[in-house]
Parts: sequence; C-alpha cells; structure tokens
Amino acid sequence: MTGFELRLWRRGFNWDQERAAEELGISLRTYKRYENADEVSKLVELATFALTIQLQGNR
Repeated sequence: MTGFELRLWRRGFNWDQERAAEELGISLRTYKRYENADEVSKLVELATFALTIQLQGNR
C-alpha cells in the first residue's frame, strides 16, 4: 500500500487525518508521514484492512 492509497482509504470514510490516526492508534505526525510515504508498512496495511471489515460490519 502506498501513501496515496492510504489517503484514498481515509477519504473513503470521510475522515480527516486526525480521525484516521486515532482509529489506527498512532500519532497524527506518524499518520501524516505515512500518507507521504512511497510505501507504508505491512502492519498499517493490515490495520486498515481490519478496520474496513469491522466498520462495514457495523453498517
């Protein structure tokens, strides 16, 4: 997952960067760094996947 894809994921939920960082359990500063990265860690990618599944189950 690239930083651009992470940004698209966040926007899909209509979240600002602060909300996405909170949901992922990371600081806002770290989240912003991820969005600007060429590639984010596999752990962050898996966390976004898990959050997506969890949130879709609550709809």
